[in-house]
Amino acid sequence: MPKLTPIHAVTYNTASNRDLSTRITPPYDVLDEQRKQTLLARDPHNIVAIDLPVTPPKTVGPDAAYRQAACCLQQWMDQGVLIRDETPAVFAYQQSFWWQDQQQCRRGLFCALKLEPFNQPHGIFRHERTIQGGLDDRYKLMAATNAQLSPVFGIYRDQCARVADLLSGIWQRPADFGGQTPEDRVEHQLWRITDQSILADLQRFFAGNEVYIADGHHRYHTAQRFGQDYPQQPGTNACLFMLVAAEDTGLVVLPTHRAIVGPAEFGIESLCRQLPGSVNITPINDSHLDLSALAKTLSARGHHAMGLCKSNCRQNFVLTTSGADPLAACQAAGSKVRRQLDVTILHELILNHLAEPAATDHYRYTADLNELRQIVDAAPGRIGFVLQPTPLESVMAVSQAHELMPPKSTFFYPKVATGFVIHCFG
Repeated sequence: MPKLTPIHAVTYNTASNRDLSTRITPPYDVLDEQRKQTLLARDPHNIVAIDLPVTPPKTVGPDAAYRQAACCLQQWMDQGVLIRDETPAVFAYQQSFWWQDQQQCRRGLFCALKLEPFNQPHGIFRHERTIQGGLDDRYKLMAATNAQLSPVFGIYRDQCARVADLLSGIWQRPADFGGQTPEDRVEHQLWRITDQSILADLQRFFAGNEVYIADGHHRYHTAQRFGQDYPQQPGTNACLFMLVAAEDTGLVVLPTHRAIVGPAEFGIESLCRQLPGSVNITPINDSHLDLSALAKTLSARGHHAMGLCKSNCRQNFVLTTSGADPLAACQAAGSKVRRQLDVTILHELILNHLAEPAATDHYRYTADLNELRQIVDAAPGRIGFVLQPTPLESVMAVSQAHELMPPKSTFFYPKVATGFVIHCFG
């Protein structure tokens, strides 16, 4: 069962400025080299200098890159840029943002959870497959820095709002520090919690609850491996989390669309010939090729409807299945909830039927439909798939069934900022 513990957090020194806007960053796996350099140009002490030693993300770099990240972390500690709290704490976390023309608020909690194997009763559950390059990269960074630099994003059930009630007084006082991520204009605020009564109540609550990993599977796997390799080192038996209640109204789950970028070129005619009989493809009359408009109509277009776009093609298409459970015959042994996910059907029933299935590095993922169009149009022969969002309840049901979804099946918005709370071992 999840054992919550406060940590002696490493944070930026906010004695002269509590606004950390120039020093925080989105998670490493949504960045590239250009965005990294933009962040460093704004502030050379941005945490991206440490957290993303190698680009593109989830690729493994030379040992020197990780040693440099470790040296940077130590220098900032020596210089007082980063400081370690003397008192162990958890941190209340609030994100304010605009979504669908309405202001939203999502509230969570930074803390450490004791490491344990996946899918134990009242334990920590996963839903997504990982990529080996991402695991190796995060391990080398953790081993070099002796720290967990960014949290795993976890979801828990709290139908009676017990955690919200425990923290109700926290939100009334001024935040200890915060900042804004300019890429998404999300306002972040954090409050230290050292009150022993509140900490004890939080520990009792989470001891009997499940936690579902929403984002950060690579980070949790890495923490497990590091804890096994260095069991005697203080702190390595726990993993940094940011936890949000499933009932939080600011919890937004978006689809992650995908493009096949090579090496083969795909024609619509050849694609149609390769699709099984249970999949239908229909051209859409859309002179503007507006993927956002197309996405809004998918839920009404048929079973498991998803959009399809192709480079240098003046038409979009919709893929549907002839029934609600098209994988029932070939995957009867698996859970019904997993095989009925749109993202599962895309991979199992469509992508795996292509004459030249794409390798892992031939996919590009994005939650932004404008970016998807740009990726597809950047080179001939590329195709993109527009997906509907996976319901949060389905994500948790797949986890409970001890099954896994394809990589990048969900996009939890907004992202949790990196740089506010660091968990250093020892």
